[in-house]
Amino acid sequence: MPAAKNVLLILSDEHRPDALGCAGHPHVETPNLDSLAAEGVRCTDAYCPSPLCVPSRASFATGRYVHEIGYWDNAAPYDGSPPSWGHHLTDHGIDHTTIGKLHFEPDVDDGFDDQVLTSHMEALDTFGLYRDPPGVRPGGRDRIERAGPVEDGEAWYNADGPDDVCDENRFERAVEWIERREGSDDPWLLSVNPLIPHFPLEVERAYYERYPDSKRDLPDDYPAEDDHPVLDQLRDHFDGRDLDEETLRRTRSAYYGLVTALDEYIGDVLDALERTGQAEETLVIYTSDHGEMLGDHELWWKCCMYEQSAGVPLLLWGPGVESGRTVEQPVSLLDVLPTMTDALGVPADPSWRGRSLLPVATGTDEPDPDRVVFSEYHAHGVSHGFSMLRRGPYKYVHYVDGPAQLFDLDADPEETDNLAGDPEYREVRASLEAKLESIVDPAAVDERARADQRRRRERLDIDGPSNVDPH
Repeated sequence: MPAAKNVLLILSDEHRPDALGCAGHPHVETPNLDSLAAEGVRCTDAYCPSPLCVPSRASFATGRYVHEIGYWDNAAPYDGSPPSWGHHLTDHGIDHTTIGKLHFEPDVDDGFDDQVLTSHMEALDTFGLYRDPPGVRPGGRDRIERAGPVEDGEAWYNADGPDDVCDENRFERAVEWIERREGSDDPWLLSVNPLIPHFPLEVERAYYERYPDSKRDLPDDYPAEDDHPVLDQLRDHFDGRDLDEETLRRTRSAYYGLVTALDEYIGDVLDALERTGQAEETLVIYTSDHGEMLGDHELWWKCCMYEQSAGVPLLLWGPGVESGRTVEQPVSLLDVLPTMTDALGVPADPSWRGRSLLPVATGTDEPDPDRVVFSEYHAHGVSHGFSMLRRGPYKYVHYVDGPAQLFDLDADPEETDNLAGDPEYREVRASLEAKLESIVDPAAVDERARADQRRRRERLDIDGPSNVDPH
């Protein structure tokens, strides 16, 4: 298959998979990402390894499952061990630069030597160390209720806002970085890691007003019809019940505005690729570390296995990638690592859990209907962990201390009809349970995660959880 000389990876933060025009959203404006999808490949069923920033990013950095590396929560940032894909590229002589959020432990050898406008975990969010029982997160409701517009030029993510280390500056640096490599024969990899569309849901008025009343929908399943005990813990933790309709709609306008702002920044980077003549030799990958619930199923932030949280967008465009194709097999964020090395002609690390998507994206292979993708969660808001498997149309969620969920996403894309107790689906459930047990022992991993969290809580010698804004 044709190999790219370069790779451009854009990894955003908290972009739910349906908030894209190319995903069929009736309102969200994402013309640049839509163009990537129209001229490339969109993976319709992509999932993160854990629906929370630090675990997902640690898993992505190392290519391994969270339970293999032990970065369970937002108080356990990646410290450089085991080696990252940055180490791997260095070992194989590939120049690589990261711009923006990494969310690792500061001042460690994380394998990413050239870091620009980086943000790491300078302060720990220790709510994941206090899970017996999980409490209500102070300020959680306020984060929802204050969603809305700010005046143009005063947003937290742009250069005129309160922080020079902001997404507008990060994208400007990415454009400059690409321009400097015009005419170079050396292969490169650039990873751009913006914060948007993560909370806070505060967006410049010009973007907010693109989503007036006629383009402001309401959350699905709000209030939630189920009374699942684990999900009720999360609902209480984030304190997002009983919100009025105007607040619910306002959160949507703000979030969609952030997505559109992100899309425009991405357009600047793609224009730089074209302008410098590097587009035809560069594989472009767009994805995110996890999604955002936005009140669907009466849940906020992420931290659960519904599609809006565990799902992520995943677009590929570049040499040999088929135009306008959708890949409907389940895929993982962990597949991005071997995809990048495959494009660059570098062998994958055998410890990585993903598989290259290039054979499917280029039409060399057909999608695998039996592909299984795994995700897990062991952090704040719940007393015990849970795991998810996706295979074909079925999603199975195993809770260590709660009833299982089984959804047929073809028949029930809103995930409101739990089939786990339906006798007609007994064999489907048993097959997925057996597959899960071949990957992990959920109860044993849950105890290991909780024991580690107790040890870290004692070592930190703190009286209670610290409420750090995770963005």
